[in-house]
Amino acid sequence: MPETITPPVETLGGRALREMFGQAAALLATQVEAVNALNVFPVPDGDTGTNMLLTIRAALEGVQEDENGTASAVLAAMARGSLMGARGNSGVILSQILRGLSRGVEGKADLNGGDLVGALGEAAKQAYTAVTNPVEGTILTVIRDVASAVEGREDASPAKVLELATAAAKTSVARTPFLLEILRENGVVDAGGQGLALLLEGSSRYLNGGKPIIDAEWALPKNTQNAAPHERSSAASYGFCTEFLVQGRDISVEELRSCMLGLGDSVLVVGDAALVKVHLHTRDPDAAVAYAESVATVADLKVDDIDAQHQDFAARHATQPIGPVGVVAISAGDGFTALLKNLGASAIVPGGQTMNPSAREILDAVRSVPAQSVIVLPNNPNVIPAARQVGELDPGKQLLVLPTRDLPQAVTALTAFNYERDAQGNFEAMERALEDVKTGAITHAMRDAKLDGKTVRKGQSIGLVDGVLAVAGKDLGATLERLLEHLGAEEDEVITLYHGADVTADEAQAEAERVARRFPDATVDAVSGGQPHYDYLVALE
Repeated sequence: MPETITPPVETLGGRALREMFGQAAALLATQVEAVNALNVFPVPDGDTGTNMLLTIRAALEGVQEDENGTASAVLAAMARGSLMGARGNSGVILSQILRGLSRGVEGKADLNGGDLVGALGEAAKQAYTAVTNPVEGTILTVIRDVASAVEGREDASPAKVLELATAAAKTSVARTPFLLEILRENGVVDAGGQGLALLLEGSSRYLNGGKPIIDAEWALPKNTQNAAPHERSSAASYGFCTEFLVQGRDISVEELRSCMLGLGDSVLVVGDAALVKVHLHTRDPDAAVAYAESVATVADLKVDDIDAQHQDFAARHATQPIGPVGVVAISAGDGFTALLKNLGASAIVPGGQTMNPSAREILDAVRSVPAQSVIVLPNNPNVIPAARQVGELDPGKQLLVLPTRDLPQAVTALTAFNYERDAQGNFEAMERALEDVKTGAITHAMRDAKLDGKTVRKGQSIGLVDGVLAVAGKDLGATLERLLEHLGAEEDEVITLYHGADVTADEAQAEAERVARRFPDATVDAVSGGQPHYDYLVALE
């Protein structure tokens, strides 16, 4: 039986600390879709809540073998686990917050209120240190405001400190629109800050004797020693990424979640009695779907063989010869994956928009490359922090991260790669190559939004340049042409249109011919990228 905490709590031991964070994760899980929905940009990347939840779960998994350890040992294990499992910008910042908490309580068996005050101060410092260009009105502001609010309350109990921290976090989150114009324009608060506030609230509820959010069996990761036969048997086996919607009436979200937890891991079950979204990694997707169908209607089923992706797309050896330097690239889409491998990528990590890989997944790929030096191409702004974090995980080889922000940049970088050069020489050559390419993207707005003085309506085609809204319109072809004009296509010799999974080859060829008529001095190519979410990724050289 988990230890019962009745306020006031004078000290907080390792086991109670772990249970506290378990309940914090549980509260975040109940609100994960609400946090995701706070994404202000109208593209399909609203996964802040998901990334934070998967990161805190990775932190908790890091201590499942040592639940009776000291407070400092538990936090150290959580910091290490979150470092390995961090996903996206929000997950990486959360991992740094946990790292700061750990540093603030080094050597302590039990924590009092003063220890928590000091740890929160260290957490704020670490979070800001980890970000190259800190932006106010984000999770960074919230953790700093929390640390300031509890400063000087060293005489308070842990429960009181967390109560004050939660109140400060909520106030800080409410202020984020006044600090960040894009939040104010869209009438929302910062998603990362809201996620942190929920984690603090869950912790405070636990310490103040509140009713558990949900059963502790779900809140705390399962011990792999007790795994059922159908669960994955080794760290090298991933099973199937299974996603679906459950639609009906009077659906018991708790019962559905409990069943999914018995069938796999990375479980997300969110929704209400009428509609529930399910995500899990399982060795037996049929069993998951069968149970869901026994209680309601299943829709939008998607099952991906993760093992096959890692074996086929992230093969341990590239078809190209391996020299002293290897390249790991994050890729989404069969076309891009094949192209990157043909250009010399040694290993591919599946991932990208809405499916940010963890630092551990990138680390596994780096270690798989038979070269002493490895260059990593993240190919997405939200993957860059996790890629850089891999260097702290001791990959056992020299690691260089070239901060490519999209897949066309990766293609250009790899054209400059030479097996006979050393790591630094290759890195510099690939970096120079990026100076000669301009890239953009065409997708559809997922919601109404106001950005940079422009109003976007749900369903419109929108053109992005380095993540910034450049053009928008009702017609995809016209929007693509305007995006190319915005990029200065009249001055370029080669225009490459990488068409996504939802665009046919005939449609892409028609668009290429239309672009060639508009820019007659350029060579225009249509290439299958197969990427999800984006109709076209473009490169101009």
